[in-house]
Amino acid sequence: MDMILHSRTYFDIPSQDPHGFSDNVVKTLMDPMLNKGHILYTDNYYTSLLLTRILLDHTTGVCGTVKTHRRKMPVFGIGIAVGKCQLRKCDQMLSVLWRDRHEVNMLITIHTGAMLESGKVNFATKVPMNKPDWVINHNVNMRLVYKCAMMVGAVKCVQKYVK
Repeated sequence: MDMILHSRTYFDIPSQDPHGFSDNVVKTLMDPMLNKGHILYTDNYYTSLLLTRILLDHTTGVCGTVKTHRRKMPVFGIGIAVGKCQLRKCDQMLSVLWRDRHEVNMLITIHTGAMLESGKVNFATKVPMNKPDWVINHNVNMRLVYKCAMMVGAVKCVQKYVK
């Protein structure tokens, strides 16, 4: 896997592309892996409907959290119950709003939406807790990314404190 480093004005990303910076970062990094059936797990900064459609056209699966205010995202109802989800489907893309402790919006192209046991038990009722398969797989595959971000965040705080 490659990485793209940038500082101030120099980027290895084409600037004339109308898709936006975050979509271009993903397209540039994924270029050698397109049309091979890989699955890309993303966080909400890099996930968009346009990028998902582009990756689908290149037989690449997508599973990622997404911001609700992204362009052309479907509107969901207000106030869904804990453990429930709302779905909107377009072609092979599925937009999901699921609520656990807070609401989670996701764009997925590779999962069925089955509820699986998460391995956790409700403290009060002692009943096994179920989560959708896309939430479980996203958490497993993004665990190291989130851990690295947490470690970098801690280092930044220390650097500021030392200064």
